[in-house]
Amino acid sequence: MKLSSTIFAVTALLSNSEAFNSFSYRSIRTVGKSYLGATTSSDDTSSAKDESCDNGCDTVKPGMPAPLKPFIEALDPKYKCTGPVGEGSFIISRSGPPTKEELSNENLYSILMIECTDLEVNTLVWKCLGYRFDEKKEEWTAAEVFPKWKEKFPEPPDLIGMARIYSKEVDQPSLKANQQLVRSVPVDNKQSLKTHLKPLGFSGYKYAELTPNKTRRAQCANWLLYYREELFGYSVEELKERRRLKQEAEEAEKRRLEEESGNKVEDEWKPPVKEVF
Repeated sequence: MKLSSTIFAVTALLSNSEAFNSFSYRSIRTVGKSYLGATTSSDDTSSAKDESCDNGCDTVKPGMPAPLKPFIEALDPKYKCTGPVGEGSFIISRSGPPTKEELSNENLYSILMIECTDLEVNTLVWKCLGYRFDEKKEEWTAAEVFPKWKEKFPEPPDLIGMARIYSKEVDQPSLKANQQLVRSVPVDNKQSLKTHLKPLGFSGYKYAELTPNKTRRAQCANWLLYYREELFGYSVEELKERRRLKQEAEEAEKRRLEEESGNKVEDEWKPPVKEVF
């Protein structure tokens, strides 16, 4: 879609704030609550943090957070290469591979607290996926991207929805890319947010607090924790070998249990994982 036609569609969408808000809330309800640690306690109120919304907030339903103000600048294809990053407290640079400082618990907690921009979240995930920024050409390259991910996304996808416009024609590419990222996380790592960030104060979201932006930030932060704990510092060949050894160990343990009990051990069902490598 050309930028001019996209902006025209956005203008038409914003002229109907009720439809815009309605779509946002339908999106929220598609979230897996257990994945984000969301609760539905009777104490839920409409006091969720206002994420800089000043568009259509007068139509927000009671008990629901206001949707974010659309950010039209993000529709410019050059924004991912020229938009500001690393100017605040969030540790991030477009240059080079990801660093331990960028992947610290404190830095990732800032993602959940909305103390960094959507572009900064995207930039960190892109670097972890293997995209590298060519400063001379001012463009992202995919030379080091995980093979399976590169097949689907030769260019770094917007995993947040930086434009904050949730119509299907604008948001669907971001939604699909985010879903693909989530599917690459094994079930054992789905609760990494609580495992690693609870000491910093994260205890999950209340259901009424969820917005598409918060949801995707949490999913990106969870993937970053998975990357840090399981993928960071390993080559693709090493990751494949680690996977093989883990599968062999699981099979050996299954045989041992069957020999001891004399009964067949049924495999525990786990959701399919579409690994990035």
